[in-house]
Amino acid sequence: MAAEDHTQFKGITKIGMENISTNLLNGIVDFYQWALLSIGGFQNINIPTAGFSGGNRHSLYPVKDPNYTDGQVWAGFRSDWVWETGVPTDNINQQPIRVSGIFVENTFNPVTPYKDREVHSGTSKGYVDYPGGRIVLDNAIATTSTVNCEFSHRYASVISADTPWYRELQFNSYNVEDDDYGAFGTGNWSQLSETRRHLPLIAVEIVPRRTFKGYQLGGGQWIYQDVLFHVLAENALDRNQLVDVGSLQNDKTIWIPHYGVIQESSKFPPNLDFRGSPQPSSIMYPDLVGPTADKTEPKPKGGFRHRKVFITDTRVQEMGEINTHLFGAVIRSTFEIVEGSI
Repeated sequence: MAAEDHTQFKGITKIGMENISTNLLNGIVDFYQWALLSIGGFQNINIPTAGFSGGNRHSLYPVKDPNYTDGQVWAGFRSDWVWETGVPTDNINQQPIRVSGIFVENTFNPVTPYKDREVHSGTSKGYVDYPGGRIVLDNAIATTSTVNCEFSHRYASVISADTPWYRELQFNSYNVEDDDYGAFGTGNWSQLSETRRHLPLIAVEIVPRRTFKGYQLGGGQWIYQDVLFHVLAENALDRNQLVDVGSLQNDKTIWIPHYGVIQESSKFPPNLDFRGSPQPSSIMYPDLVGPTADKTEPKPKGGFRHRKVFITDTRVQEMGEINTHLFGAVIRSTFEIVEGSI
């Protein structure tokens, strides 16, 4: 065992590099998003796809966004579109739809990831903001235009509880037959996607409860970190489904990436840029947590594996009806991490 340096911190070599909470939180969100897709946690919206009682789910509506000209931004009835590719098909029989373009008055207009627009100069008409569930056009069109699109949206959003997920929950987001769907600048869909959340959702929270235990002679620590999963849904069926998903992961092991290393690598950002548009070489979750044996840059597939995490002591703490339109539950799990440098 090396002599201890009494002038330096242990377990921390650089601000932002060994942040246990950040790596764990982002790793859990990334794992849940990918794993939900692999069990069919998405819906493909083809042309045509009708609503429950009328309306068209494939129709986009104009968004009044102060950052753009009216008629430049067009959104779907639900946000959080699926950008991932190569989803395992062991339990499902289809892949999510990667948006290739929109139909404006029945004329196809291709769209591409933002950074691919120079390659497709002259053909691409805009880019896709996948988390926002919208298309941003290079040039505005009439807000009365008929715009259709094929896309996939997630069944449930998985987000950090630190984000303003509670700002405004949107109920009945599937009801495209409502009179205010498609109304420009007014109605239930007039809120920008970043200020409203569709249901169901899971909000992941790293809580202030962490304990330690010696790992082995010579150093290292077991870190025991509690995590809460806040489940919100419009009905008991969706709430119960997500409670089962979360609680049944007890005694499961997952890998989490090292986001500090990712941030300093040539692969940053690894999947979506700040516009919500995929990078030219977006890294899927299985590759993101791939082995780090390949130290060359740029890493061909990812290889940012950091820590193996064991999920234990999972219990459902709360489960009830908040009001007639909102059902909630809280799942608590303890995540065990081995940190050999402390």
